[in-house]
Parts: sequence; C-alpha cells; structure tokens
Amino acid sequence: MDIPQLKRLAEHVRTLLSQANHTVSHNQSLDLIAALPGLRNWPEVQAFPDRVTACNLDPSSAIRLSYRLKRKFELELTPEHVLAALSRQHHDDVEESLAPQIWPTGPAPGIYVTTSQAAIDALVAKYEEATDGALLYAERAANAAEGAIDLGEYGLWSAGLDRVPSGTLIVVGPLELVQYEWERSAERLQVACTHAGLSGHRVAVLVRTAMPADICEDIRVLVKTGDTEGMDYDTELRGLVTDTGELIEQRPFSRPWPAVTSVRSIATPEAIPPPARQLLAEALRRRKSGLLIFGSDSIREHWAADLVDAALALTEDAGPAARIMPRFRSTPSKDWQVPEATKQLPYLPSVESAFDRGYRRMIINPHYIEKTVLKNFASQVLFIAGTHGYEAGGMTYSGIRGFASIEEEMDLLTQIIALVGVVRLQTKGGVRPIIDLFLGSGESLPESNPRKELADYVAQHRALKWEDEVQRLINVGEVTAAELHSTDIRPALFARFKELTGAAPTEPSSTH
Repeated sequence: MDIPQLKRLAEHVRTLLSQANHTVSHNQSLDLIAALPGLRNWPEVQAFPDRVTACNLDPSSAIRLSYRLKRKFELELTPEHVLAALSRQHHDDVEESLAPQIWPTGPAPGIYVTTSQAAIDALVAKYEEATDGALLYAERAANAAEGAIDLGEYGLWSAGLDRVPSGTLIVVGPLELVQYEWERSAERLQVACTHAGLSGHRVAVLVRTAMPADICEDIRVLVKTGDTEGMDYDTELRGLVTDTGELIEQRPFSRPWPAVTSVRSIATPEAIPPPARQLLAEALRRRKSGLLIFGSDSIREHWAADLVDAALALTEDAGPAARIMPRFRSTPSKDWQVPEATKQLPYLPSVESAFDRGYRRMIINPHYIEKTVLKNFASQVLFIAGTHGYEAGGMTYSGIRGFASIEEEMDLLTQIIALVGVVRLQTKGGVRPIIDLFLGSGESLPESNPRKELADYVAQHRALKWEDEVQRLINVGEVTAAELHSTDIRPALFARFKELTGAAPTEPSSTH
C-alpha cells in the first residue's frame, strides 16, 4: 500500500462514519486511517512511509481500525465489516486510478495555476471539446461558462464534490495574493489540493498577484500556510495553464528563492524627534524583532509614513527590509504615495511570502493584517507600522487588529518594542512635534489587567508624555492655554489634556 491509497481509504472511513451519523473532518479521517499500518496519527504516516509500504488491507489491519473506531466513537463495526467495506472501495480505487473517468487521455490530475483569465477561458473551451461537453465546476473565474456548475462561496467544501467523476475540471479563483486575503486564499487552495489528490481532478487556479513572475513560488508558500503539519498539499501542485488552455506539468513546480542581500537604505532618521530617536535607538539595540508602531495626527493616505520611513534608518542591522501589500486597490497609484526610501523596498504579497524569501524587516499596514500573523512572526520579524492617533494608549488598538481573547492580547503586547505618537502643534516659534512614547519591556503584563485597562497601562508607563511637553511649551511662552483652546489650533488636544490631567493647562504665574 502507498500513502495516496491510504488517503483514499481515509475518505471511505469518513463515509462509513457519516452513515453512522458521525461527522469527522478530512484531517480526523487521516488520523483514523493511520491505524491500518499501526500508527497513531497522520504525521507518523508521513514520518514512517516504510510502515505504510509494508501494510496490507487484511484482517489484522482491519482489527486495528475497528478498535480505533470503537474507542473514539463507540461504533460497533466488526473487523470483517470494515475489511469488506474497505476492500471493495480499495479495489474500485485501484481500477479508477488507472485513468480518469473524464478525459482519460488528458493531462494528469493536480493543481495548475495561471494569472490570465484568457488562459482559463481557453482551457474551458478545450475541456468542453475534449469531453463532449462534460460538466465542470467553477468559482467566479469560470462560472459563466455554458457547462459550468457554480461552486459559490462554499462549494469547495461541499461533500457532493466527492461524488464527481475523476478527471473533472474544477476552476478556482481568482485567489488574491495579498495580506488581507492570504489566509482565506490558503484555505481554498488546500481544499482544492485535497480534491485533486483524493478524487483525481484537474484543478485550474486563477491567481491575482502583483508579482506574476513569482506565482509558483508564492503558491508553494500559500499552500503551506497555517497548521499543515503532516499534510502534503504541495505534492498536488502540478504546473501551469498556458495562454492556449493547455495544462502543462512543471517539475520542479517552484524554484528556490535567490539569496536576499541587504541594501543600505537612503532613509534618514530626522523625522523622528530627537528625544524619541535616542530612546528608540537604545531599545532597538536590545531587540531586533517585534512591533514598532508609529502614530500621527495628520490625516493622510499612509498614516505616519514619514516616521515609518525614518525607522528604516534606525533598524538597518535587523535584516533585509520589504514592504507588504495589504490589498488590491481600485487606485493602485496610491500605494506609491510614500517616501522614497519606502518606495524603493520590494513590495511583496504577504508576511509569509516575505519571510520565506528571507526578509526580516517588514513595513505593514496594521489594519489589514490578522493578529495571528503578527503573533506567529513577531519573535523573528521586526514589523514597522503606521497608524492614526498620537497617544500610545490608543495606538495599542489602532495599531493592532482586534483580538479573540485577553490572553492573545497580553501575549502580543509583550512583542511591542515601542509605540511612538507624534502630534504637531503650531507655536510662536513654529511647528513643534509633541511626542508620546511607550517602550515595551518584552515581559508579560499583569494578568489581572482586563482588556479595558490595557490602554491605561500603556499610558501610565510611557517614557515620554505628550501632555508634559504641552505644559512645558506653555511654561516657556511658546503657546498659551487660550491659544491651545482656540478653534483654529487644537481644541481636541485641549479637551484631552483636561481629561488626562483633571485640569486645563495652566499658565506660569507672573512675578513683578
């Protein structure tokens, strides 16, 4: 027996359980079928392929599986029943594996990728001609074809696809290779790989990416995203869809990434005010990975872009830098409304893709990245982000997307290197940057802190406080409390000052 045959038997076990009103996932069925060669779970199957090769579908292996089904589900199936059911299905599988039922002389089953809608259209036409109009199953990339059955949003997860004849064409996509869609695209591709491997289907995947030359390499990274231990989805990656609609194999499917070389940035640190710059430099000497988040009061397309750009100059020794593409925009030119040093960085589809290539500093848009990604990579990557707001306490939330639990929130906060907020105040001497700065210790925060108090915790442990600087400027006569309160300066700043300190800013007393 080989591993693909064992996989197919796992699906038949899943069917047996379904008939007995027990629903299990694909991964659970793989762990169950590992009983046949006498292994505990699927990762052990992957680790000991010789045990699988030595395994036969016989009474002794059926006894092991029957015992496991009884222990886990209290399901009374005799070894004879199990053996009879699986032997029949195993024979059918062997017969069916000789050639696909649909288009038997066509290309090998597996995953084929393209960035071209025209290539998908040509493939559909070729498939319909070669199969005399056999049905195909498609997402948006081909659901308008005459012989297509629309899969809809959740069609790939439909149990009905298990009954589709082998060799059927399934069209998936478009899958978007950007950070905001990365996890969802990975899940769909992994399910597509399961259909290709277990049912012998040809799966064409339309991919939307800003880096078409790297499509195969990024697809390889995508299919390994998430908890895929023991799963070999990448073995189903077969090749490409050509512009003429041919499914051609490509071996190897992807190439190794070229070595990444660090190029010294043209960025300068001047945009970060000197008091914060010195404290940041000291913190970055101690920590090379984690979250470095900047906030600004000025409304712009890319929040705190000047501060983020300046951070590149302070982090040169933390590794090669890249910028992560958050989403596809209707106005892509706005992606390039950033300072020159940021503009010169590679603009890559995701944190996962950039990490696989060897990048260890990444500029991200924190509003389009899942918290789990930050949590998984913050111990190895220096994330640099810009967000709205100038108070460190508020940036705790605007700079990191929502959390599922207080435990996750506490854990991620330990990865914060610094929260740097800058508000620019018009004074008699010109525009002055007012700084709010929190430096993370890397240690766990008090577990007693409920979520609503985390912002207060950050505010209470700031290294620099913006309200102290405002009061100092009033004391030296750079601005008056009345000016701060006026509608054309910073009324919101004035109100927030009162909220934080319990009183309005005070003018220095006069001496005569």
